[in-house]
Amino acid sequence: MINSLKISIIVTISATLFNLFFSIFLYFYKDFKKCKIKKILEFFITLPIFLPPSVLGYILIIYLGRSSFIGRFLERFFDFKILFTINGAILAATIVSLPIVYQNIKVAFDSIDYVYIETGKCLGVNFFQMLIHIYLPLTYNKIISGVLLGFGRAFGEFGATILIAGNIPGRTQTLPLALYSAIESGENTQAKILLITLFTFSSLLLSIYIFFTKKRAD
Repeated sequence: MINSLKISIIVTISATLFNLFFSIFLYFYKDFKKCKIKKILEFFITLPIFLPPSVLGYILIIYLGRSSFIGRFLERFFDFKILFTINGAILAATIVSLPIVYQNIKVAFDSIDYVYIETGKCLGVNFFQMLIHIYLPLTYNKIISGVLLGFGRAFGEFGATILIAGNIPGRTQTLPLALYSAIESGENTQAKILLITLFTFSSLLLSIYIFFTKKRAD
């Protein structure tokens, strides 16, 4: 269980950090804002929310597996493997939680009164000063709430992960996969321990999320 917990933490934190910085970058990227296909790009970013995880996992296998062009290219020139590695688990968790983080950050930043932004521009502040002193202070509760939701989704990811990363103990087996293996093999005691661990961690995340949501409402 310790190895599965460690892998879950690595996968979840990696996915959440990437989604946070990628979402902020995407929001402020001027060419993306002006891009005519912005709605199409946002459509594909949001699509994983509505796709069954197994479908998403199979799509990743098709386009990123060792028999695919991208998979062969990454493995040959960068020695970077996705299929049945922790990289695959991180990728699956990233894709399924990205729409949650991105949409929350987008809504948070769009909710800022434009007067503050115009004032900052008049004062000649640069992008990073604008981000640090205007955007983040005014929206940090909403951003944290979105990040927590994305973190919880990445932590509980199962369907896409088991297809692209497999269920390899000590290598790609996250806590949800470990629970599945314990149930499948009839290890009831181990299954109950994993169940309690997952339930406790998820309840803690939900409590923190409720705290920030309530604080935001106040």
